[in-house]
Amino acid sequence: MAGADPTRRGAQLSIRVTGGRERGRALFEYLMAHGIIGDWCEPDVIRISPAPLYNRFADCLVFAEAVLAWRRG
Repeated sequence: MAGADPTRRGAQLSIRVTGGRERGRALFEYLMAHGIIGDWCEPDVIRISPAPLYNRFADCLVFAEAVLAWRRG
């Protein structure tokens, strides 16, 4: 179990976007345009790395709400 071992802890969330690369890139660009910085991994994965030292719960909520807003179009 990773949570029990401090050397295996991390703060990365990988999101695989259904619908292929074009849809994934569209979400990635949308997030970047809204000030949410992540990492794009081919072919359809967005990585977000909230760090407790720098990010608050509210930052994570902004990310989640941005994804929902993009989905609603």
